[in-house]
Amino acid sequence: MTNPSIPTKRFGADEESLTEWLMLHKRGVSWAVIALAIAVLGYWYYERSETLKAQRGESAYFQARQSAAAGNLPLAISDLQKVAARYDGTGAGAQASMTLAQALYQQKRFKEGIAALKKSEAKAPSDFRSSIHVLEADGYEDLKDFVAAAEQYKVAAKETRFPADKAQYQAAAARDYMVAGKTEEAKAIWTELAKDETGPMAAEAKVRLGELLAKPMTV
Repeated sequence: MTNPSIPTKRFGADEESLTEWLMLHKRGVSWAVIALAIAVLGYWYYERSETLKAQRGESAYFQARQSAAAGNLPLAISDLQKVAARYDGTGAGAQASMTLAQALYQQKRFKEGIAALKKSEAKAPSDFRSSIHVLEADGYEDLKDFVAAAEQYKVAAKETRFPADKAQYQAAAARDYMVAGKTEEAKAIWTELAKDETGPMAAEAKVRLGELLAKPMTV
């Protein structure tokens, strides 16, 4: 005797309905399966292409550095420019831009070095961005543009994920503001750094604040 609580006919009806639905929508289902396969294959191809691009970029960057190590600075600069442009957005491209900037700085071509860094800063992988901005700050310091240097150090402090580096970059920004005569900007940074008693820049921050807050002696 069949147990009425078991919906035998209903299961069969559902199975039949599913079969009929698949038959009626066979073309649509096929296209959906094809689209999914294309998407998966496209993602794999993209990942594979990016991996190969990164590997080629690292190899090209290594070759460019060899030119610099050999003392052929003009060739190194040319090679590094090509790597930075071709592999923009990769780790190799970011490293090439930074090494290029340093090579240009050695030739006192500070504006060109800064320009090379600015081309890569937007697309550079996050791990390289703080270093790029620090190098830009170095270039501005050599140009005696201490306000611009301070601004780059502040950006570097925002980009880094290491608290100690963040504090050091903030302190560097404050020092440049002091050199530029921007007392209030420097005071604001030193005040924040001094609040962190265990921070690496707390001691210097207190000294700098003392210097900024000291009143001139009257004779």
